[in-house]
Amino acid sequence: MQGAKSIYKSLEELLVAGETVAVATVVSVKGSVPREVGAKMIVHPEGRHVGTVGGGCGEHEVILAALDVVRTGEPQMVRVDLTGEISMDSLGVCGGIMDVFVECWIPGGHALSKSDRVLRELLNALDKGRSTAMVTVVRGEGSLTGALGCRAVIWELGQHAEVRGELSLGELEAQAVDTAWKVLQTRRSKLVDVEVESDRAQLFVDVQHRRPTLLVVGAGHIALPLAQLAKMCDFELIVLDDRASFANKERFPMADQVIAAPFEATLREFPLDEDTYIVLVTRGHQHDVSSLLQVLDRPAAYIGMIGSRRRVRAVFDLLEKERGIPRERFKRVYSPIGLDIGSEAPVEIAVSIMAEIIKVRRGGTGLSLSEEPHRQVRRTGTPARPT
Repeated sequence: MQGAKSIYKSLEELLVAGETVAVATVVSVKGSVPREVGAKMIVHPEGRHVGTVGGGCGEHEVILAALDVVRTGEPQMVRVDLTGEISMDSLGVCGGIMDVFVECWIPGGHALSKSDRVLRELLNALDKGRSTAMVTVVRGEGSLTGALGCRAVIWELGQHAEVRGELSLGELEAQAVDTAWKVLQTRRSKLVDVEVESDRAQLFVDVQHRRPTLLVVGAGHIALPLAQLAKMCDFELIVLDDRASFANKERFPMADQVIAAPFEATLREFPLDEDTYIVLVTRGHQHDVSSLLQVLDRPAAYIGMIGSRRRVRAVFDLLEKERGIPRERFKRVYSPIGLDIGSEAPVEIAVSIMAEIIKVRRGGTGLSLSEEPHRQVRRTGTPARPT
């Protein structure tokens, strides 16, 4: 399933090829639905669609609307209602509602159109690792009806917003940019309103940020399936080990970077930020602990360290006693690592680690979807020591 950046890249390729297409974007959801806010689909008049907004009869409804948008050039908001009665003839019913904005993208030919330029700016910002957003007017009232479908791209430049494109909102333009900037800082796509007197516009702020980085410290038998899972989940993957016989591209062809170098010195200088997820699965506890000390107080979305409960408790007690590190500082460390799924084999342990990372990234509970929210989850699993 393609991410939004891949969809935007495919869109650029289609426009360069002179193709006129429609793009359908889920802009709001209510209840249980098959796709999240921001999910996209390119609808091609010849059926060469890219991506999905959920499949089934709901997606078919969106495709029909998109084909009409391609013919007329006029954007549409499509409400996909999946709250019907469940029967053997309605297996696609999820129980929720999606609002899907469908817009037409037309190639500019030899000269770049406004849409071409906005799209190019978005992709350039993403290539440079900037958090950015495509802002689209999805509804306009009063004097702003003509702004429907207008687009701008906004990205972070230090503590300020850099904007390319125009939303054609007149005196509401500055308010719209400020609102979109605040949404971008929350890092979640959102539908927002701006208004003054009888003029009102609804904007979809489609937040995009660089791929999260998974830094796997240790290249043993757990690291390999973990690396494979990370690439499937669209993480930028970096593997570090002090053994060149383990840390090499032949063993990790899927990795964006493989580093064969000492753990401590490398981690001390390694650039970390709030999009970095760190997994410590070296061949020995001494390497795990020395690596942990290099990243403990630095920015990271997740730090996980392998080890049994007894071993982890003993390590934290020792560091508190001998290094004077307050116990509170270890609360950010996920150790024992992973979700309790009863994992035993290396690939199962890798699945439990990746599941925990996704839970942290997406804000999940870790419960089985069939479980009641208040039910406690048994925690007994202990991952094995990697080689």
